[in-house]
Amino acid sequence: ERAFLAGLDGSCETPIAGLSVLNGTSVNLRGEVLRPDGSESIQDQASAPLEDAKELGATMADKLLKQAGPGFFDWHS
Repeated sequence: ERAFLAGLDGSCETPIAGLSVLNGTSVNLRGEVLRPDGSESIQDQASAPLEDAKELGATMADKLLKQAGPGFFDWHS
């Protein structure tokens, strides 16, 4: 979760969610980014061996940022 949030440069003004669940020797990660007005969301879910959890979070953050595109988090008029 921390690598996911760091990759998205999460702040109190960035609507993002991440949940990781340990499953034996693997980790399942669900992530979501939303437009500040809630009009659109992009989600992903993936699993990896526990030792690759940090990479999983960073990769998912990068993937969602690319899907969102420039200006997705802009909330100023």
